[in-house]
Amino acid sequence: KTEKCTLVGDAVHKDRTLLTSFELVGDSGTSTHDNGGNGNMRQQQEEQKHQEQKQRQEGGKKRQQKGKGGNKRQYWHVLNCHLQAGPEGKRRVRQIDEGVKACFNTAKKLNEPDPANPFLIVCGDFNGGSECGALHYLERGEVGPTFIEDGEPVTSKLKKSKLSFPMVDVAARVNRDNSDNNGDSVSDRDTAPPTLVVAELISQMVEEGSGAYESPQLSNDLVQRLERCYRKYASHPLLGAGGNDEKVMNKQDVERWLIDINQQVGRGSEFRTAAKEMGWTEPVVPADDDSANSDQKVEKPRIFLPEDGVLSLQGFLNVYSGELRGGKFWGINYDLAIMGEALPDIGVFQARYDRIYCSSSLVPTAVLDTISKTPCPNEIEPSDHLPVAASFQMAGLN
Repeated sequence: KTEKCTLVGDAVHKDRTLLTSFELVGDSGTSTHDNGGNGNMRQQQEEQKHQEQKQRQEGGKKRQQKGKGGNKRQYWHVLNCHLQAGPEGKRRVRQIDEGVKACFNTAKKLNEPDPANPFLIVCGDFNGGSECGALHYLERGEVGPTFIEDGEPVTSKLKKSKLSFPMVDVAARVNRDNSDNNGDSVSDRDTAPPTLVVAELISQMVEEGSGAYESPQLSNDLVQRLERCYRKYASHPLLGAGGNDEKVMNKQDVERWLIDINQQVGRGSEFRTAAKEMGWTEPVVPADDDSANSDQKVEKPRIFLPEDGVLSLQGFLNVYSGELRGGKFWGINYDLAIMGEALPDIGVFQARYDRIYCSSSLVPTAVLDTISKTPCPNEIEPSDHLPVAASFQMAGLN
C-alpha cells in the first residue's frame, strides 16, 4: 500500500526471480501523514504517485536516507522467486545467486551503510526441499561442487553469497506446540509443516528403476493411458496404412487437445514440444544478417503448428516424456484427468517447497502455518501449494 511504503526504484527481473525495494513511510514504519479527510487523502495519494514516478525515473541513482540519524537504513528488499522445476539443480543455484547479487548491487546503488547485510526477505517456490542446492546456498552462505543434486554437482566452482551472514529459514525457527487446532497430538509439529500436499504420482508415472529426476521413463501404465488418450483425438487417416484403420492427430486434432488441457493454443510446454514434433523448426538467421551484429533485441521466432503437420503416437508420447523429465508430474496428472484418464488415489506426497528466508538484520515476529491432511487442491485449498506468511521487524528493536 502506498500509504505504508514507497518504491525506491524499478523492480529487478532476473531468471525466475523478482526483486522489489521500498522504504517505509515515516519513522518505524508508521505513516506521518494526517488522514483526517478524503480531500487530504486524495492529495496525499497524488503526491505519493508523483514521488514514485520520480524515483523510478532516477533508477539506480544513489539516494540519501531520510529520517533521523542521517544514514539510518530504511530500505527493505523482497526477492520473490519461483525457481525452475525438475532436474535443474544447477539452474536453481544460478537463479538464487543472481537474485541475491541483485539485492546486494541495489543496496550499493542506494548508498546503504551495509549492502552485505540488507533488510532482505527471500520467499517463494524453490521447487526443492532439503536436498536442494539453492536452499543450501541461502542457509550456508555458499555451495560448492561437492554438493550433489539429482546425481550431479550443482556448480562447477564455489558460489559464495554476497551477504555477510547466512539467511534464516523463518518457519524452521518457530517453537511449535504438539497439538493441532483440534487438540490432536501431532508428532512432527515441532518442525515446519509441508507446503506441498498432493496426490502421490511419481510412483505411478515413472518406470521403476529409472529415477524420478535423473533419467525418468514413462511407466507402462502411463504409456497405456496416453495411448488411449491419443486415440480419442486422432481422426486423420494415416497415409500409406493400407486397409488399416490407424489414425493420427492432424493440426485440428492437436488444437482440440491443447484447448482441452491449456484452454488455448499457443501456450504451454506441451504446445511447444508438439509443434516441433509436427515439423516446426526455428528459422536460422544468416551469419551476414545486419540484425545479428546490431545491439537491438532480436525477437524470438513465433512457434506455430505446421498447417500440414501431424502428431504421431510416438510424438504424443514424446511430449509427455518431456513433461516427465521436467518434473511436471502434477501437470501430467491434470492433463490425464481432463482427457478422462485420471490416476487412482494411492496416497499423499508431502514436501516443503515454499519457504520464507530473512537476513540476519531482520527478526520474524509471526509465522503462519497452513495445514492440510488431504491432497490439494480440494474444496478448502484452491492451489496445490499451501500459503506461507510471516511478519518481520528490524533486529535490535524491542
